[in-house]
Amino acid sequence: MNRHISILMWLSRSSFWKLLLLLGISVGVQAVWFFLVLSGNPLASLEELAGGGSLAVPFLVCFLLASALLSATGCEMGTRSGYTLRRLSVSERTVFAWQWGYNSACFLLLWLAELLAAFGLCKLYTMKADPSLVSEQTLFLAFYRNALLHALLPLEDAFLWIRNLLFALVLGAACAVFSYRQRRGRLGWETAAVCMTVLFAFPSELGQWEWNIIALALLAFLLLEICVFVWGKEGSEDEKREV
Repeated sequence: MNRHISILMWLSRSSFWKLLLLLGISVGVQAVWFFLVLSGNPLASLEELAGGGSLAVPFLVCFLLASALLSATGCEMGTRSGYTLRRLSVSERTVFAWQWGYNSACFLLLWLAELLAAFGLCKLYTMKADPSLVSEQTLFLAFYRNALLHALLPLEDAFLWIRNLLFALVLGAACAVFSYRQRRGRLGWETAAVCMTVLFAFPSELGQWEWNIIALALLAFLLLEICVFVWGKEGSEDEKREV
C-alpha cells in the first residue's frame, strides 16, 4: 500500500502545484479581461460578455496547457522520472492506473475552478452593469443560453453532467498513456486526438445532442484503443516488469 501511496504523492509533487498556478493565472486573466470589457461597454448584456473571449479563451488555453502538463508527468525528458518509478517496484500498469485516476481528478478540478470563476464574474456583472439589464433571472438565463456557461453548469441537463464526467475520464487516460508510451520510445498520439475533440465539443448549448454523441463515440473508441494497448497483448510484455 505504501508503494501505491508513493505513486500518488509523486504525481502530486510533480504537477499539482503547477496546475494550481496555471489555474490561478487563468482566473486572473479572465477577471481582468472581463472587467475591462464590462467597463468599456456597461450596456452589454451578460450573454454578450460571456460569449466573447474573456471567459472562453483563457479557459481553453488553460485546458490545453493543463493537458500538456499532465501528459509530460512521468516522461523521461531530461528528468529522472523513470528511475523514480522503478524504485517504487510496481508494474507499469499500476502506474498508468494511478495516473489515470489522478489526471481525471485534475480535469474535474479544472472545470470546478472555471465554474466558480465564471459564476463570480457573472455575479460581478449583476453589480456593475446597467440596472435595466439585470433581473432576478439574469444569471439563470445566462447559464442556460450561453454554450460555455451551460457546459460548465448544465443545471437540469443530465446528459451534459454525464458527458462531462466521461470527458474527464477519457482525458485522464489519454494524458496517462502519453508518458506510458513515451517511456517506451513511442508517440502518445491519442492525447492530441482526445484533447482536440474535447476542446471543440465542450461548449454546448441546451439540447445540442448530435455533436456531443459523435464526440462521445470517438472518445469511446480512443479509450478502448488505450485500454487495449495497456492491458492487451502488447502491454502484457511489461506486466512483470518493474518500472
